[in-house]
Amino acid sequence: MKNTIQLENSIRTALEDFKRRLDQQRLFQIQNLLLKAIYQEVIRSKYCQSLVIQNLSLEYEDFYQKLRGSGRSYENIVNEKSLVDTYSAFENFLFDCFYALYKFFPKYLGAEITISIVDLFINDDLEMCKKNLIENKVKKIIQSNNILNILDHLNKDFKLKIIIDEEEKYILYEISLIRNLIVHNNGIVNLIYIDQVQKFLKGRVKYPFSEGRTVLDKLEDLLDDLKSISLKVCEKIASKIIEDSLRIQKYHDSK
Repeated sequence: MKNTIQLENSIRTALEDFKRRLDQQRLFQIQNLLLKAIYQEVIRSKYCQSLVIQNLSLEYEDFYQKLRGSGRSYENIVNEKSLVDTYSAFENFLFDCFYALYKFFPKYLGAEITISIVDLFINDDLEMCKKNLIENKVKKIIQSNNILNILDHLNKDFKLKIIIDEEEKYILYEISLIRNLIVHNNGIVNLIYIDQVQKFLKGRVKYPFSEGRTVLDKLEDLLDDLKSISLKVCEKIASKIIEDSLRIQKYHDSK
């Protein structure tokens, strides 16, 4: 019973952490919108009467245009950062869920596990050894699988029946591929992206891009989708794990 309570508390904490990071991104976007609105109001009102405001506004405009001339607008960079950070928060939530499940119910790790010699014999810290073992297991799941497979892992490994709308799962996968383009290919669609879309989405693409095209003009819509869908998915996952905590423990104890 103690382990189920600890699991439930850990999942609630993970969900709250995700929501907090989501809210941070919302505030970040609002702050940047307000900054732009202030600049536009200064322009409209003829720079007011302050020489300092005039100079700052002209400097802002200068750097804004230089940035746009480089191929990236201020808005692009804000949305790129928000999308990457929001997806990272989503992955962190999934990591925290797996970690909590394995920590409190370690039999789900399997009958055989690989333990670092350094952790076991040199560092001489059993708790740290356990922590590293679970972290490595979860990292392997998160880093070696796409989002579709990660969600399948969560259901299969712990006998959960988390029902997530198929369209929402595919949009999350699509956004994960676009996140990779932003991080690794300057937001330009390449053949790797095209191949992955054709292999896994099979006609379910919401945001069609051709090779060589930039994804920048769709970032705002992608970000809106990511925020709304990831929040719904995280809430469903958290709710189901908490609802099934006693069953998870009973199955664990019977293994």
